[in-house]
Amino acid sequence: MEEFPLKETPFQPGHPVNPENFKGRMDIIQNIIRYMPNVISGNAQHFFITGKRGMGKTSLANYVKQLVQKKFKMVGVHVTNDSLQDIESLISHVIEQLLNEIESETWSKKIFRKFKDNIKSVGAFGANIELKENKEEFIKSVKNNFPQFLSEMVKDFEDKKGIFIIIDDINGLTKSPDFATWYKSFSDTLDVNFGGESPVAIMLSGYPDKLQALYNHNPSFNRIFRSYNLGPLTRAEVSSFFEDTFEKVSIKTEKEALDKMINFSTGIPTMMQEIGEGVFWEDSDNIIDENDALKGIFEAGMQIGKKFIRPEIDSSIYSPKYRSILLKMGEHAIISFKKSNFEKYLNDEEKKVFPDFLKKAKQLKILEQERARSGEYKFPNMLYPVYLAILSIKNDKL
Repeated sequence: MEEFPLKETPFQPGHPVNPENFKGRMDIIQNIIRYMPNVISGNAQHFFITGKRGMGKTSLANYVKQLVQKKFKMVGVHVTNDSLQDIESLISHVIEQLLNEIESETWSKKIFRKFKDNIKSVGAFGANIELKENKEEFIKSVKNNFPQFLSEMVKDFEDKKGIFIIIDDINGLTKSPDFATWYKSFSDTLDVNFGGESPVAIMLSGYPDKLQALYNHNPSFNRIFRSYNLGPLTRAEVSSFFEDTFEKVSIKTEKEALDKMINFSTGIPTMMQEIGEGVFWEDSDNIIDENDALKGIFEAGMQIGKKFIRPEIDSSIYSPKYRSILLKMGEHAIISFKKSNFEKYLNDEEKKVFPDFLKKAKQLKILEQERARSGEYKFPNMLYPVYLAILSIKNDKL
């Protein structure tokens, strides 16, 4: 019978990173944490985390949540908004997560007594607490009085000092002005009517254009928040991530291999996890050499393509008509370019279809134009150029 390797990967591609494995962003984390004394003194604080796909918004939020739970004795709640597009559904999720989070506390009984007419069920060992189906009136009441609801709830916390609520991925709530208008009113009421009595911190996360959309709906919205945009990690942070993660499982990395992994990660946490995972499974002697690194990087490129790039892009851009153009972008490590400068890499046939390629790439949001009629283009997401660079080196077919 064939034997299979009995080892466990320390990497987590496709999942939020466990807080104990979190690396980088210390400047942002310290900036957020310094406002927690204000929160537990009763002065609400609001944070907004933005960043493009793959930048680790959820992992950062999870790390901060665990930190405030331990250091400031707050109740942490993480709501993944996903496709929710109305405030009522959001509030229902927040309440259910709050109830589930405090269920194990000895003082939770007095809070549950207040909710007894609205709780549908308590699952095994007190888990999976849900509100009843006919909760519309209750949720409407909470929505209209959310500042009071949170302030009153915290008063029943015997050994906890506040609430830290993460609303992850608010993208669906930005389609109409409703959320921006409601949240502005909620924030104002916390400050005016419950100032000094609101030990509440709320962290929202979403793509940068969604924050802009909320501003467009209500120009006062952005003034509420301390906003942080997650860009690529530094080279030192990426190096520390790979070295420390491999060291946890007693694997050493040679310098040439480490340099390759750092270069292809381009500071993107999603890419770092995929590369780490690919390289980990290529290793057979607990020493990562350059060959292991390259094989793992190629595998990571394929996984990034399958998970993030191919599903979003229509197959026409990958047709033989445009294939060589894409590979040349990868070969020359193109991140941004001026149309006239990039054309020097193209043969006559490629030059003929290049205008059509640019039009199609813009439609599919693979490329965006820097300024109208400027002839300058860039990839809006670094996963694209990294994927193309890996393909060009491997000389694989798209």
